[in-house]
Amino acid sequence: MFKALIVDDDKADRDLLNYMLQKHPDITEVHEADSAESALFKLIEIRPNLVLLDLVMPGKSGMEFISLIRKEKIDTNIIIISSHKNMAIEAIKNEVYDFLLKPLNHEKLNAALSAIKTKQLSSTSVEAELPTQALQQAPKLRISTTSSYSIVDPKDILYCEAEGSYTNIYLDNGDIELANSYLKKIEEILVNHNFFRIGRSYLINLNKLRSVNRHESSCLLVAQKKEVKLYGSKRQIRELCRIENITE
Repeated sequence: MFKALIVDDDKADRDLLNYMLQKHPDITEVHEADSAESALFKLIEIRPNLVLLDLVMPGKSGMEFISLIRKEKIDTNIIIISSHKNMAIEAIKNEVYDFLLKPLNHEKLNAALSAIKTKQLSSTSVEAELPTQALQQAPKLRISTTSSYSIVDPKDILYCEAEGSYTNIYLDNGDIELANSYLKKIEEILVNHNFFRIGRSYLINLNKLRSVNRHESSCLLVAQKKEVKLYGSKRQIRELCRIENITE
């Protein structure tokens, strides 16, 4: 089910889109904003899991708004709506692959929503073909990325970081894989490989853990080429200390 936020400076376009969304069975709420600036407040307050965004607006552009979404680390699906075909290329450069060309109709919108729903319901955002149990037992993972897939050995993962509806997977060798999945889905797969969620944004490999600082709510991970300091929630850092038998 989707809680939607429409961001478009054209009232007629907002009204049409609102009408179509209200008719869709998977939409529970529809909110509107006429600029990226006003949308930011609603984004933080409402926490929508679907944003329908025009790219060309007065003030901050749609792409700047996408950057704000990622900076706030809000898990949401983004559908870009534009009357300019060339904006599709700009969207792909910013790793947004759901693009609708104006004028909108029910068929286009329903197809886009169905694609997003399929991606969310599928246990496969991480692996499209194998069940979760099989993945957990497998020595290597097949990670669906924005363009294809990658084979990753869990022992080579340093940590994972949430980035909206995607996840950055940081490897020991310095490489970064962008998984086409929420961090929660990645966590479900890696929890049996000695990984631990230290907060909303980070999932760490406990085999790479060097130290924990309770006062800073931070931990230090060691990779082949560098050390990485990450910050988590106080509660999760306390739990990490408990399971690792770390004392003051």
